Amino acid sequence: MKELVLFAAFLFLFFNGQSQILIGGETSAPDKNLKAKKDKQKSDSLHLNMSDAGSAIYFSANCSKSFRYLESNGELYGDSIGLRANETSLNTWSYGVGIQNQLSKHLMWDGGISFVNNGESYLFTGKDTSYAYQTFYKYISMPLRLHYTYSVGSALKLFVGGGLLPQLFSSYRQERQWTTTKSYKDEETIKTKTGYNTFAISALFNVGFMLNFQNNWSLLVSPEARIQFNSSYTKMSEYVHKNRAFGVTFGLVRNL
Repeated sequence: MKELVLFAAFLFLFFNGQSQILIGGETSAPDKNLKAKKDKQKSDSLHLNMSDAGSAIYFSANCSKSFRYLESNGELYGDSIGLRANETSLNTWSYGVGIQNQLSKHLMWDGGISFVNNGESYLFTGKDTSYAYQTFYKYISMPLRLHYTYSVGSALKLFVGGGLLPQLFSSYRQERQWTTTKSYKDEETIKTKTGYNTFAISALFNVGFMLNFQNNWSLLVSPEARIQFNSSYTKMSEYVHKNRAFGVTFGLVRNL
């Protein structure tokens, strides 16, 4: 009888201990599941904030190889191109700020204001003389673009698109340098605002990517082409002049 009582007590203690272990296991499992759920929500939130953000502002700089299309302006006003046929491209910098808006999962719009530089250059070198100039056309512009976007996880967004670049003429500047037969060197700068079309419009073409830093900032890298539709000069000018520029835009994007 004593052995039976001891055996019953042993069974009671054994199953009571097992029950406590199971109860403890049941309480720990939801904690792990809850933590995993929170981590997933945090990850999803990060992906939404960085890859599919509704709005963002950007600051950009563009380095381009700028050139021009040039032809005589007809029989009434036109003149032969002459030495200007030997002009070459010129490296120019442009700067801008703007805002982006993700309209849908794959459609993004952006617009802003930028200070655009276009230009061309010329160089003649003789036996003991030389002559060179660099011409700059400055514009205040408002780029308007529409992009197709594709997010690769939360770290990278690819895009391709284009738009229009309305431009208000700001100034013309030409820097000249020359050397005479007696090795005398000199230079001058010519600035004017007359004789140039006050409004120009160009087409924009872009492809590129934005690399996210997981702190709501992104690095923007985008090859860009600008092709001007109308002449930089007035209707009564000797030439029809249309700028062309091909370069790369670098910038920082801040998700809002």
